[in-house]
Amino acid sequence: MTGPLLVVDDDADLREALEEVLRDAGYEVMGASNGKHALDVLGATRELPILVLLDMMMPVLDGAGFARAMRQVPEWRDIPVLVFSASANARQVAEEIGACGHLRKPVDVDTLLDAVRKHQAA
Repeated sequence: MTGPLLVVDDDADLREALEEVLRDAGYEVMGASNGKHALDVLGATRELPILVLLDMMMPVLDGAGFARAMRQVPEWRDIPVLVFSASANARQVAEEIGACGHLRKPVDVDTLLDAVRKHQAA
């Protein structure tokens, strides 16, 4: 499976660092600063992402709100979502929104790349 990844995080420095790491690993990457922006990106892109890396706590539209809205669009509902959060209950939150997995912030680069490879192959 090929296609871009979508990184959604309101922390611009972290989002840009994650995008850079993923690009350096050979992935095409799109970014969004919150859930509303991510929905706009999905609506405007020709090639849907193969995976959304989603922060949960963001202004405008949080991760859970984004996931609910994304699942309402038939073309988007099967895009896997990987939650990354500093919250101690990241696993529970990931399960509640139907995410394929979760990572704890701060995100370890090797763990991130392993998770992306795993879900890319799925």
